[in-house]
Amino acid sequence: MSSKIKSVVFIIGLLFILPNLISQNQAREVSNHSITAFYVFGDSYVDPGNNNYIGSIAKSNFAPYGIDFVNQKATGRFSDGKVIADFLASYLGFENYVPYLDPDFTIQAKPAVGFASAGTGFDNRTAAVLNVIPMSMQLEYFKEYKAKLASTIGQEEADNQTTSAVFIVNCAVNDFAINYYGLGNVVGHPDGTTIEQYEEFVLQLLQEFVQGLVELGARRIAVSGVPLFGCWPNVITLYSSDPVNPLVTRNCNETLNSVGSDYNAKVQEALNTMQSSLANQGLKVAYFDTYTPMLNILQNPANYGKLQNPGTQVLTSSISYFLFVCLFVGFDVINKGCCGTGLLEQAVLCNPHSAICSDRSKYEFFDSVHLTEAASSVIAGANIAAINYITN
Repeated sequence: MSSKIKSVVFIIGLLFILPNLISQNQAREVSNHSITAFYVFGDSYVDPGNNNYIGSIAKSNFAPYGIDFVNQKATGRFSDGKVIADFLASYLGFENYVPYLDPDFTIQAKPAVGFASAGTGFDNRTAAVLNVIPMSMQLEYFKEYKAKLASTIGQEEADNQTTSAVFIVNCAVNDFAINYYGLGNVVGHPDGTTIEQYEEFVLQLLQEFVQGLVELGARRIAVSGVPLFGCWPNVITLYSSDPVNPLVTRNCNETLNSVGSDYNAKVQEALNTMQSSLANQGLKVAYFDTYTPMLNILQNPANYGKLQNPGTQVLTSSISYFLFVCLFVGFDVINKGCCGTGLLEQAVLCNPHSAICSDRSKYEFFDSVHLTEAASSVIAGANIAAINYITN
């Protein structure tokens, strides 16, 4: 069946399901009114720019980062435009997703606040490599924020806002890519810790972090595993034993992808256990999957591409949204970044002097690690069911 015929069949099929989609979207809008805030913790895939305000080289507050953001502004997001959390914030009805450390940040009604820091991990040693904000400190920042909130609107209202807020935790990949393996090292950790032992260690830190959020009143939490980091362009370049692969073949590192898959399975099992044990406290926790959407892109790049923002405005118009999805153009480049050579550049190596691709929507990666806005929209869209679960 030709692609044109498939598109026609798909469009016809939509005519039968659109009424149901519209009713679901209307329900989505109603439930948004009960969501009081949006809080995000983690690494560069969700950092709105906190690293701008700390002494670290892990920054992206300069061109060409932000070339597709509002006013072509480089905000500190590691992307040409929006990151995953921006799309989720929009979907939940929030206008702006802002970094907590921004000096202009003020306590406000219905906030969408990011505590995330590019380059961080659950393991404090990971954050120390690039001198960024460890997850333990991000939790402390949230405690500080909640104290400020209580002094502004009262303790009871602050507690109510926390209970009805949505929390996203997206972290751990740097613990493996930066810390355990280190740059180019795929043989093991210097202290003799096996990868299985390190996975359990990181998992324990993740559980402690989520428990910390629960103790502070969080009840709607989505937690990620790790992305398909064996397919990061810089990993393909540096983590290969085949001298031809880095420049020519450019196949993913399946050893690292296997580590990611194993760890993600453990995360899902741990979240299921936590959900069962804390359901009586009103906890709703969901797994946020970054690995599978990236695997889908790898296996069928032409079937994925730049989607409209899966936010309130789009979802209120089911016809325009789903016809757009049907007619989008897929990714062309999935093993190199858009910036520079696409093989190694990121952060300061992707800078105003770097050449960039003309059409970022055709690329999965903007630099050698971080997603384009187009790819982030795909991952956000693939996890809407998880967000709906914890909010309904």
